[in-house]
Amino acid sequence: MYKLMIVEDEPLIRAGLKHYFAWQELGVETILEAENGKQGFHIALGERPDIVITDIRMPEMDGLQMIEELRSELPDTVFIILTGYNDFAYAQKAIRLGSVHAFLLKPLEYDESLSILTECLDTLKQRKAARVQLNLLETQARETIKLKRSQLVKLLLEESVPGEVPLSSYGLDGASYTYLPFVVTWFTQQPLSYLARGRLRNQAEKLASELIRCCYDDADRIQVLTYFDHAKMYALAFLEESTSPSLTGAGISGPDVSRASGLFRQAGTDQATFYAALGRHSSDPAAAGSSLRQAEKALYLRFFQPERQLLEAGRLASLPADSDSDPLVRLSGPDKAELERGLETGGAEPIRELLARLAREKLLDTPGAAYGSLLGFLQDIVSVTLRFAHKHDIPVEGVYSDKLLKLSCVDDFRTLEGLLDWMSGWMLHLSSVYQESSQTNGPGNGIIFKQIETYIRQHLDQDVTLQMVADQFFYNPSYLSRLFKLKLNKNYMTFVSEIRISHAMDCLQKPEYLVTEVCHLCGYKSYKHFVKTFKKITRLTPTDYRKQIGL
Repeated sequence: MYKLMIVEDEPLIRAGLKHYFAWQELGVETILEAENGKQGFHIALGERPDIVITDIRMPEMDGLQMIEELRSELPDTVFIILTGYNDFAYAQKAIRLGSVHAFLLKPLEYDESLSILTECLDTLKQRKAARVQLNLLETQARETIKLKRSQLVKLLLEESVPGEVPLSSYGLDGASYTYLPFVVTWFTQQPLSYLARGRLRNQAEKLASELIRCCYDDADRIQVLTYFDHAKMYALAFLEESTSPSLTGAGISGPDVSRASGLFRQAGTDQATFYAALGRHSSDPAAAGSSLRQAEKALYLRFFQPERQLLEAGRLASLPADSDSDPLVRLSGPDKAELERGLETGGAEPIRELLARLAREKLLDTPGAAYGSLLGFLQDIVSVTLRFAHKHDIPVEGVYSDKLLKLSCVDDFRTLEGLLDWMSGWMLHLSSVYQESSQTNGPGNGIIFKQIETYIRQHLDQDVTLQMVADQFFYNPSYLSRLFKLKLNKNYMTFVSEIRISHAMDCLQKPEYLVTEVCHLCGYKSYKHFVKTFKKITRLTPTDYRKQIGL
């Protein structure tokens, strides 16, 4: 639908034009009025009409002057002159100059005028279609270059850029650049929706841009390339060498630290907390990739310096520039024996206290301990625990998630305390499997299904996926799926549905709840799906069930 503006100083002519044509049938939904060119100019800037029909001779500002003023602001608007015989030559000249599309001659002749208007509307449709196509092409071009730039950061991160990097193919036309690497990560309290994750990514990009402003004066001339991997954003700021850094060191110092702290407070939300690591700047792309990897390692300094959200690689009291200089931290024989005794006897508090003590002695009280030390410490804990599992014929798949295998679990926690609490939960789970298998002369699984049921009941308002349960209880998802079939003769989704419907039956026994309220209490988004599932399991609709129990 289109918007029309009539600019005419004669009220009767304006009223006549409004009712002379069947504007609704022509696709015109809104008609605006102005009594002179000056008023028309201001209305057009605010309302942005698709078609403007204007007289030429008017007080304060004539029609052609108004058109000239509006042409650059409204490039897609079609302008039509309403003219008499006295101004006919004037109107033809305006058309030849290209600022006016057509003219309507007073007094109007209906068929001829309608034909002109129809032609103008066709022109308007073509312009709008061309504009949509151009916007689409521009969007695709931006997305393509953004994707290519993201791939460049990924290639540098993975050390897979062959030879010299052809920066021009990534839309970077400067002769030489300085590269400033950032890595930003964030932590959430619970799983988020797709849209919420997108908002956090946008927030991470904004945080990186603002941090760059802390380092450089002319930040508007800096291009930032980003690559996302789960809850991490790898960023390279490309600075043309003519851009003068306000700091010549490796990163932020002095009063800028205070400014950076404020940025983290602004970026943080109720849902997420952000951390960032800054690497050394470099003029060599390959060195920039190495610095980006060092910045990623620097993120783990949060375990040793929990009060800091901005971390820096390669500085004093930070990560060693070379991993060989990282002190080797390993568990001793007595440490490993104590871990095994903790697995045999079980008990949440003893295991947590043991891990906390070992971490304090081996990591927190060790000067220079950092990324390599942390991984070595965690790997020893994993190795001792798995050897215990093999020794007692406990199926490894049932006590070993991929996050433990790759030690990627370190990315999921803000603090070392949180990470160790999760690790102790894994060890406690394995210990409970050992205890049950010892009592039944073979590996048992009865306890775990009760634990999973309790977990699902505590999170009925969420979409609790098999992956979420596997992560919570340290299972391989495929193994856990087979376990449901083998031990319960049902799949995971049926197990969840039965728990939800069991809770629904309990709620339906309370007359203060409406059936629709029960639907949402059990985690169903669709009422139709809730009724269908309830009937499939109970052979009754929720309403019939209430009737059966006398409500």
